[in-house]
Amino acid sequence: MRSIWTDIKNIIQQPGQGLLKIIIANGAIFVALMLARVTLLIAGKSELFDAFFTQVSLPSSLDLLIQRPWSLISYFFLHSEVFHLVFNMLFLYWFGIIIQDFIGNKRLVQLYFYGGLAGATAFLLAMNTVSFFMAKGPTFLNGASAGVFAVVVAAATIRPNYQVHLLLLGQVRIKYISAFYVLWSFIETTGANAGGNIAHLGGAILGFVFAKNFLAASRPQAIFEIKIKEFAQAVHQKVQPRKELETVPEEELNAILDKISQSGYDSLTDFEQKRLFKASQKND
Repeated sequence: MRSIWTDIKNIIQQPGQGLLKIIIANGAIFVALMLARVTLLIAGKSELFDAFFTQVSLPSSLDLLIQRPWSLISYFFLHSEVFHLVFNMLFLYWFGIIIQDFIGNKRLVQLYFYGGLAGATAFLLAMNTVSFFMAKGPTFLNGASAGVFAVVVAAATIRPNYQVHLLLLGQVRIKYISAFYVLWSFIETTGANAGGNIAHLGGAILGFVFAKNFLAASRPQAIFEIKIKEFAQAVHQKVQPRKELETVPEEELNAILDKISQSGYDSLTDFEQKRLFKASQKND
């Protein structure tokens, strides 16, 4: 247990670990909630847990929302079932890693929060304006799925042809995985978890718009086809140990690579891009 706590503490203290910090926050909140739930259930006070959980979940009622504005953010850090948490965090990690070096750590964290807020907006609009959903009555929303969907769709938009290995299916491009889950969520908007699936779609739309804006504001598309992380690792591995052969000092190169990891390739100045290119050419 001590080693686990040490690993978590190191991640929290390190800059540029936003993706892992989000996952740790979701996991820690889930553990705390479940400990409280079990304790109160044994004590015969389960209604206290239920009351608290509804206070931090997002209500479909606008009157309740006005009384609980914090729920716009707190809801996407809540999970009441372990499998819901695990699947959300796995998808967040897998797809977050794919684009983290392209958009930068800061933008990735922003994308998660924007996705959660977009999911809340879609949920509230549907539940208060569409008669089909209004007829279902008041409901509450919780879970990180809207933020996760934003990351998944953004990754599929920025790197559509990136392939992952799926059991029984082999190599599959992430654009197909993303499209499948978006379509599935749309179909399930008429099911028992209508509100949750509407939030998924809200997050997905935000992720698509976010990615398109990022691509439009960045350099030519060819830059995005470069695997920055792999390229950076290759440069690290190829740096010659003999100082007289190094055009770019290793300390300077490490600083540039750290900047890419935290803020993305596009944050580099022209000078830094030239230095990175020179280092790669020198070590080819």
